[in-house]
Amino acid sequence: MPVVSAPGRVLLAGAGGFIGRAVARVLKREAVCFDTAGRRSGVDLGDWEIVQSLAGMDAIIQVAGPASAPLSWDAPHSFYRDNLLITLNLLELARLRGARMILGSSYIYGVPKYLPIDEGHPTNPSNPYMASKLLAEQLCAAYARDFAVPVTALRIFNPYGTGQQREFLVPTVIEGVRRGTLVLRDPQPRRDFVHVDDVAEAVLAALRYRHSGLEAFNIGSGRGTSVRELVSIAVRSGGGLVNVSYTSESRPGEIGEVVADVSKAARQLGWVPRIALEDGIRNLLAEGSG
Repeated sequence: MPVVSAPGRVLLAGAGGFIGRAVARVLKREAVCFDTAGRRSGVDLGDWEIVQSLAGMDAIIQVAGPASAPLSWDAPHSFYRDNLLITLNLLELARLRGARMILGSSYIYGVPKYLPIDEGHPTNPSNPYMASKLLAEQLCAAYARDFAVPVTALRIFNPYGTGQQREFLVPTVIEGVRRGTLVLRDPQPRRDFVHVDDVAEAVLAALRYRHSGLEAFNIGSGRGTSVRELVSIAVRSGGGLVNVSYTSESRPGEIGEVVADVSKAARQLGWVPRIALEDGIRNLLAEGSG
């Protein structure tokens, strides 16, 4: 059974981002006392002189930093700089304040050796974004070992939902279905899509979970869906005619199939995904219909 307690005072780093906004909505709903930090709130989390002046807190949620595997090939320095330096600064703040950390990590396993992928699967990043997240987890492990900072790392697979940037797959598909024309690359890769609201609920569960050291949890749906299947779901939900074509190009570091084993999160956090992909896609299409 999970060890559950009140969240306490929370610092939400990255509140203006895609996942951060969803987390903020959940914290407000649960009446959790929290402050926000990040570029959109005027706080440069890469500047230690600024970060060390932040007020006391019991927990820090780190969902700040860039989060796009394709863009990380073009701007690796910014991905490594932000995902490592921001995490380092927040870990040091946690050490000084006696706080615990929840890290928004990512899929870091590379090409799977087996499916579904559990937390014990070897890590083998296949792009700079994944690599920066793995290094951030390693920093967390060092602070947990050397300074007894408790860290919960949430390895978020393929999040989607309201407010996601347009260059990601699901927003691209939604826009194409609305327009009636959709051109994509490879229809074959299978991904594990998890709704951002489910991700936010996982963060809340992690806030209430007490432990020592570093604990990592997969946050996904437990279901693999191909690009072609995703398009079919969206086209059916849209109810109109859509001209769909594929160029058959592969992205650098593309992975053929990903499915998360989320049983550890269910067992220890008491978290399970609630929003089916079909419902999530239908809701996204409905958002633009009024």
